[in-house]
Amino acid sequence: MKFFDSLIDTVSDLFSSLEQKSFDKGEPWKDAGTNQVIMRRDTACELEGTGFNLVTSREISDGITVIGDDLGDIKDNRSFARISIVQIEDIGDEQKSYNLIKKIEYVKYHCFPDGFMMRSTSRSHKEAVRVSKTAVKNGIDFRSVGSLLINKYKENPAVKGVRILFITHPLANYEAAEKAACRNSEIAETLNHIMNSINFDCDTCNLKAICDEVEGMKELHFKRTN
Repeated sequence: MKFFDSLIDTVSDLFSSLEQKSFDKGEPWKDAGTNQVIMRRDTACELEGTGFNLVTSREISDGITVIGDDLGDIKDNRSFARISIVQIEDIGDEQKSYNLIKKIEYVKYHCFPDGFMMRSTSRSHKEAVRVSKTAVKNGIDFRSVGSLLINKYKENPAVKGVRILFITHPLANYEAAEKAACRNSEIAETLNHIMNSINFDCDTCNLKAICDEVEGMKELHFKRTN
């Protein structure tokens, strides 16, 4: 699975000049087990921006990278990005790999860190977080939240490694992160287009540019037509 590798490199370069703190996976934050509602009066901070997954067969070690302030140091609402780089085993079957990508996307809907309310939709890469005052008082941080999320990803035995980036730095290029998320969605849409054998007339396909630009995509396209 290499369709997203170039985008992984782009994302890595995007934040390379900013101060970063990296952690091994640690003790996971408590999972509340269900959706929570955190009222505004009980909110320590709100984070709003972009959240998406990048899937690869490259070797990835479990860990969390924080670019900017951690949860205990954030005193105001701010822009935010969460990017999960997920290593899957090299299955050698494109259809199974594509099905796995879809399963990975739904992990965030089954992870409920206590006092950390995540809001997102399946049709958008927008992601918003509301953190409770109680959770901050009890020591919540991105390492513990990320460790819980990593555990959720790895409930699927095909997931071999996960590195999660949490970005809150005021100088981060959130517009570029948004563009990367959009590109990620376009690649996933093109895979869906190919795997479901939808319209193989390249001259009329509105996804032709993605197919031409992403390494391995055109080869998969023609493999599926034969």
